[in-house]
Formats: sequence, C-alpha cells, structure tokens
Amino acid sequence: MPIGETMIRRWIRNTALFAGMMLSCAALFAQQNAAPAKLSAGQKQQLVEMRASARDQAAIIRNDPALTPAQRQQKLEELRASTREQMKSILTPEQQQAFAARRSAHQAKVAAKLGLNADQQSKLKALFQSTRQQRQSVLSNPNLTNEQKQSQLSEIRQNPRAQLATILTPDQLTKFQQMRWGRLRAKAGSM
Repeated sequence: MPIGETMIRRWIRNTALFAGMMLSCAALFAQQNAAPAKLSAGQKQQLVEMRASARDQAAIIRNDPALTPAQRQQKLEELRASTREQMKSILTPEQQQAFAARRSAHQAKVAAKLGLNADQQSKLKALFQSTRQQRQSVLSNPNLTNEQKQSQLSEIRQNPRAQLATILTPDQLTKFQQMRWGRLRAKAGSM
C-alpha cells in the first residue's frame, strides 16, 4: 500500500474516532432545550472549554513525530476516555440519562434508516463492543512491540468489515457505508 494512501487511511480513522468524541459533546449542545437535560451557563462554558482543550490535545498528539502510529492511537483513545469522564463530572445524573436516551434514539434512527431487525441490531452491537474490547486489549498490552500492535490492530479492523457482510444484506451494507462516508466527508468539509 502506498505511503500516501496509508496516511489518508490513518487520517480518516483518527478523524472518525475524534469525531465520535466531538459528536458526543455536540449532541449535548443540540438538546440543551430539553427540560430535564437543560445545561446551565456554567456547564455550557465548561463543555466548550473541555471540547476546545480536547481538540487541541488531539491535534498535538496527531502531529507528534516522536510517537508511533500505535502510540498516537493509544493516546487518542486515552484522551477520549478522559474527556468522557470529564463530561460525566460536569453533567448531573439526569443530564447523563438524557444524553444516553439521545444516543439510543440516534441508534434507533440509524437502525430504521438501514431497516435492521432486532437480531441484526443485537449482532451489530455485540460486534462493535467486541471490536472496542479487542482494540483496547492490544493497545494496553505492554508485551507487544509497536509493530505487533499495529499488525493486530490492522487485523481487528478487517474482521468487522467481513462480519458486517454476514450481518447486513448487500443493500443495508451499501447504505451503511454511504452513511459512514457521508459523515466523514461532512466532518472533513467542516474543518
């Protein structure tokens, strides 16, 4: 694979991961008019500052030439986890519940767009959860070299793609890929 193509794929992957974290914060702002989850001015300011700080930290990590790709990925995942914890400390339990409800509503909307049945939804949830756990296990394994981590992460990325084809119909898979690329293009266009 040419180096340029590898860099583009890495950029897309990192952007997608960071976009997920940013979408979490954006969902909070989009729903601030909901009565039980209304954010105070102080909370809004804290979330804005947290988001800006996380964005800056992610940029520093992505542009650090001293880090290997695996180290960058691990640091970005640590940053996302830290940001989630900070967000939880800012939000009340009611706001956290409202946020979880919005996330579930979004998942239901995607399932409806794809026409997923309950079995497919269950299989996809298990697949994505398993993939996250596998990635975390590889990234946190101190016995692996960076090259071994990179190799295993590459394998982990390939497995869900193959499994998606066994869970989704060809039409659903096409729609899923279009939705995914549409989000990535929209995010890249807004940068």
